[in-house]
Amino acid sequence: MNPQIKDHFYDQFLKEPTKDNFRDFMKKSCGELNEMDFKETWIDKGPLAKIMLAMANNGGGIIVFGVKENEDNTFDILGLDSLKDTADISNSISRLVSSSLDYEVFNFVFDSDVYGKFENKKFQIMVIHDTPERLPFVSLGQSEKIEKDVIYVRRGTKSEKATSEEINRIIERKIATIYSENTDMSLDQHLEQLKKLYSELPQKIQVLVRKGTQPNFAAALKVFGERIGALYGTPDEYEEKDNPNYPDEGYEAFILRMINAKKLKIEKVLDLK
Repeated sequence: MNPQIKDHFYDQFLKEPTKDNFRDFMKKSCGELNEMDFKETWIDKGPLAKIMLAMANNGGGIIVFGVKENEDNTFDILGLDSLKDTADISNSISRLVSSSLDYEVFNFVFDSDVYGKFENKKFQIMVIHDTPERLPFVSLGQSEKIEKDVIYVRRGTKSEKATSEEINRIIERKIATIYSENTDMSLDQHLEQLKKLYSELPQKIQVLVRKGTQPNFAAALKVFGERIGALYGTPDEYEEKDNPNYPDEGYEAFILRMINAKKLKIEKVLDLK
């Protein structure tokens, strides 16, 4: 999303989604961009899902319903006849858009003359959040103006099929995000987590090798002198064996392999091999 628009919108509006902030946002908007779209009314599920997917793949975006944009980038503040239920929105796109696509819908009803041309009008705004770790977003189904298994992106005011270069950029952004998140941890923290995982899985397990006997008091009375131990029976006998689910490579072996791998990498950097 455009940094200036994103900063204003997220810092001012999303922290406090009030009618005043929505009106101020509309005053500062400069027309449809990759991250913005304006619709007079709610559109069909196919075109809506297509825009949502394209914006999600482009870093998030905003769709305003109840506003018409003119060719000269001015706006007609029309308002909606009625507000659409968020459950209906979710149901309509559920077969086209993954549930991992993060979005919110805000409702605004202006009923006071202090809002000027917004007075007695209703609006809804959909915010598609930026979640690069979940990229790419692919269409799940086919409907009007949307095909199945397609990655869409925004190009100006349009939502189009992504080219191979655009898909590569999307994947690279995902990888960069995941790598950045993982590198926030120190080596010591990674090793501590690895130790914890190993500790949750025992290297040895107890395996039953002989079933014990239960006490037989009648028999014991007959041979009390010879087999007094029958009063108590004999316990189950277990033998300690390797856990078949334990990793083939133990923790220390893994550390040793990592040390050797790091040595080889350093040698390559120093051009020793």
